[in-house]
Amino acid sequence: MIVRICAEKNKKLDNVALVKGVIAIVFNEQKTFAYGYGLKNQGGNNFGDYHIIGFKDNGSFNFSVGNFQPFDGFYDEYRLTAEKITKDFNEDDARKYFESYEENSLSFIKDKYVTDLYNPNLPSICSENEHLIFGFKEEFGSIYPDENGEFHDTKICLLKDIEGYEEKDNLLWYSLNECNEIMSEEEIEDSISIISNSMSGNIHFNR
Repeated sequence: MIVRICAEKNKKLDNVALVKGVIAIVFNEQKTFAYGYGLKNQGGNNFGDYHIIGFKDNGSFNFSVGNFQPFDGFYDEYRLTAEKITKDFNEDDARKYFESYEENSLSFIKDKYVTDLYNPNLPSICSENEHLIFGFKEEFGSIYPDENGEFHDTKICLLKDIEGYEEKDNLLWYSLNECNEIMSEEEIEDSISIISNSMSGNIHFNR
């Protein structure tokens, strides 16, 4: 598993940061294919969603990026993305990783690092100050944010989930590599840079 998060710390907020970009990659059991999710801010609250497919060829991984997130079910698009690097794309294999909700699956990673104010667990994590800013109110047994609030349409992550981040250029950069037996650190960083450059947006995950 490989995870990269770029987030912005807002001075008004204590426990959450505003997500600006995400790259998340998992590998199949045979370590021959990689499947990923990408997200980049494109200005304001506009984001581009991407799917990522990697294939191991001659001992190293090549990656291809396409529009639409991997959870949307556009397998014709996913196949076209894969065909840029291999003719061996297996839709059934991809489904295992695009549609799984198990721990450390792409969906699990996305939900952990990219959430919003409607996350039912958020009110119990937020400070009193954040409760006021988000305008949390109980309605019909559930807690909802103010629809007209400043942060209503933002994508957020919890600071506790990106502990160990590096702060640079007023942004928080979080890295997680759990694939050292599959790719070297240098290969990972080179691949992240290539993937990032294939995703349109206002930030880049460069070395």
